[in-house]
Amino acid sequence: MRRTILAVSLLLAATPAFACTEAELQAKSISLAELVKTIVAKDPAKAADWRKRQIEVDRVAERTTDFDEICAAYDKAIAEAKQ
Repeated sequence: MRRTILAVSLLLAATPAFACTEAELQAKSISLAELVKTIVAKDPAKAADWRKRQIEVDRVAERTTDFDEICAAYDKAIAEAKQ
């Protein structure tokens, strides 16, 4: 019984740490936009490709209201932009 209570307590304590907030979502959006702006300034030929990637993230945001899913899409795009 004590193990179950401990496991549930740890799970509940950890869950908010993984939740994406609206403020984090906005920060990720701004971060991606700035990265794309920098990439396109250096190589204008990449503009169409990055616009397409931004549209993909926008579609995720239109499809769901789950901030965690939207943040994951932004995280993926940001990671690609940083490479």
